[in-house]
Amino acid sequence: MSRTTPIRILRWIGKALLWLVVVLLVLALVGAIYQAIATQRDQRTHPPPGEMVDVGGHELHINCIGQGSPTVILDGSLGNMSAHWIWVQQAVAKTTRICAYDRAGMGWSESGPEPRDAEQFSGELHALLEGAGIGEGPYVLVGHSYGGLYARMYAARYPDEVAGMVLVDSSHPEQYARLPQGRENYERSKQLFAGAPLLARLGVIRLFDLNPAPPSLPQQQRAQVAAFNSSTRQVRATTEEFHATSEITAQVGRTRSLGHEPLAVVSAGKHLRGWLTLQRELAALSSDSSHRVVEGATHTSLVDDRSDAQASSTAIVEVVQSVRNDRPLAR
Repeated sequence: MSRTTPIRILRWIGKALLWLVVVLLVLALVGAIYQAIATQRDQRTHPPPGEMVDVGGHELHINCIGQGSPTVILDGSLGNMSAHWIWVQQAVAKTTRICAYDRAGMGWSESGPEPRDAEQFSGELHALLEGAGIGEGPYVLVGHSYGGLYARMYAARYPDEVAGMVLVDSSHPEQYARLPQGRENYERSKQLFAGAPLLARLGVIRLFDLNPAPPSLPQQQRAQVAAFNSSTRQVRATTEEFHATSEITAQVGRTRSLGHEPLAVVSAGKHLRGWLTLQRELAALSSDSSHRVVEGATHTSLVDDRSDAQASSTAIVEVVQSVRNDRPLAR
């Protein structure tokens, strides 16, 4: 073998690596352009169905339907937007006014300042309800998953504005510490979220539909969710929220009970061992509570599946009637 052969090989490897870098940069640029164009198209195709309200430097979206009081406020799970609530919102609107909103960075809402924790979310919701002219309440707060944590924080900070609460398979402040494999699941999810904003910015999540919309939603809401699930802003907001989990759970863990306010807890039948124990503890936050386990339901189907969401809607109406008629929840 000639002495020049290793040099040729090294040069060839160097050129190959250079071309690989060039190709990756071109693909990244194309992906970013694709993401930007698709995002602009989605914004034109899916205008906000509700109202955009300034909450102090950024605007949040809230969509209210129905008439009557008390007004119901829907707070979604991690990564969910107002459109996910359509089945629940349509059912409860037959009884009273019900509003679904998007937390900062989610759905049609603009990004908000850090920290993205429970105190920040509850303060922004308070400003939103005031700015939208929803009234002083008191409201019935409904929280699904992480949204249940924020509902509890709102009740702790603004107790006079809360008349009742519904926790739909709500997160528990100690779930990652007490559930089997809870910490392991948290760390695994944290690693997955770490690269999500970059993948969204480069159009990868959109191109490969890595975060699909629930197929059980109506066509219009399914299209809305699919569009925003791929948006860089929403993926980044979801990641920031998840990374603040430790602070969020610590803040909510320091809140007190709900006293005698009517509280309905709706739990999915399909879950990890130990989950229903935590759900029963949530039901114990009020001396006037009910707890319903929906067999066969999953964590998400209690909101986005029409059949399972009926249990959530029924629980909300029961709390509304309890508040309206000033009577305890039916046992």
